[in-house]
Parts: sequence; C-alpha cells; structure tokens
Amino acid sequence: MKTAQHPLVKNYLAAVARETAGLDEERRNELIADLDEHIVVALAKEANPDDQAIRDVLARLGDPRSIAASALGESSAAVSVRRRHTVVPLVLLALAGLATVTAPVAGVVLAIVAAVALWAAPQWQTRDKVIGTAAALLMPVLLALLGFLLGLQIAAGGVAVGEWTIQTVLAVVILPLAVTAVTCVYLVRAGQRSA
Repeated sequence: MKTAQHPLVKNYLAAVARETAGLDEERRNELIADLDEHIVVALAKEANPDDQAIRDVLARLGDPRSIAASALGESSAAVSVRRRHTVVPLVLLALAGLATVTAPVAGVVLAIVAAVALWAAPQWQTRDKVIGTAAALLMPVLLALLGFLLGLQIAAGGVAVGEWTIQTVLAVVILPLAVTAVTCVYLVRAGQRSA
C-alpha cells in the first residue's frame, strides 16, 4: 500500500499543506515529502497496517498545526538571520566609505570590520565576498596612494599646498563613495540571487 494514497494520510498531508501556506512552495513540498517518507518508514514496520496503525503514526507525528507552526517559525528565523547578515556588512561598508573620506584611520578599521562581517554572512558566494572585500580595502589603499602621490608633487614643487584641483577632489571624495555605492548595490543583488 502506498501511504500517500490512503485517505487518512492524504487528509493529514493536505492539512499540513494548508497550514503551511505561508512557506515558500519548495520548503512546503520538502516538508510534505519528509512527512510522507516518515510515515512510509513507520508503517513499514507493520505487517499489515490498518487504519488504527496509520492513526497512531500520524498522532506520533503531531498535529498539522503544530508542525506548521514549527516550520513557519524556523522559516521566519532563517529570514531574520539572513536579513541581519545582509544588512550589517552593507552598513559597515557604507560607513567605511564615508569614514575613509573624513577619517582615514576609522575608515580602515571599518573596512576591515566590514570585510569580516561580509565573510561571516552565509548568503554570498566566495566571488561576491572577494569583490566586497576588495572594494572595502581598496578605498583606504587608494586614498593612501593618492595622498602619497600628492605629497610627492608638493615636495617636488609641482603643486602648492593649498591648491586643490577638481581631479583631486573627485578622486579623494567621490571615487571612494562611488566604489562603496556600486559595491553595496552589487552585493544586494548578489544576495537576492542566492536567497
């Protein structure tokens, strides 16, 4: 006897499916398949399972509402963890970009913390994490390099200390912010693809 064809099992699994309507379809189908498999295994121990044996197995599984509440609770907890793991690295990355412009040492510290948080987040692939880390650490390195080159030009007498060209302002202020913004958008999209 195939358990899914028995009316008691059909009604039980249909009740679980109704109660778990809030789950995504893939997770709901997986849950139903797991329950069906559990029922098959439990009834395989019976020589000739009758209606009472099926009722006993279903009773041991639990009420469909309890199963649904547990599954829905696990699903919302996973979503909450996923959101937190998504938001924290992005906020830190954005703060690192801003801090790099105004307080380079704080920017370096925030960039390192953002990279660590990014690698701890489960929803991004290694390639996405490498891109995010490179962007986070590129900004302080880029500013240090620009500062070094500007210092060399000042020392060589090519640029006066108070003379800021539009290219320097663009490079020092806008470039790190643009890199941060583009990286954050990329990571949001990459995180949504893997969710």
